Amino acid sequence: MIRVVIERQISAEKVDDYHALIRKAKNKASNVPGFLSGELFSLVSDPNHVVVMSCWDTLEAWETWAESEQRVDLLDAMRPLLEADERVLVMESTNLK
Repeated sequence: MIRVVIERQISAEKVDDYHALIRKAKNKASNVPGFLSGELFSLVSDPNHVVVMSCWDTLEAWETWAESEQRVDLLDAMRPLLEADERVLVMESTNLK
């Protein structure tokens, strides 16, 4: 299983617009084979700093979404709402022995 963490700093006056776009993104991603779940968090100390956490069956499933025209279009629409580029971390679980 793959977990993807995306950090974004949203412009204060653009938070509602961002939430509308992130709902669209989750709906579209949920139709991609291999998507398992997605959640949105805000930092307690900075509600404009958001973290998206998603789970995918495989790295290939994530990459299919990450490179899709739908995600690229959503990210293009999202960029004017951001104070900086997003930060994406792609992780896989490791067994501790």
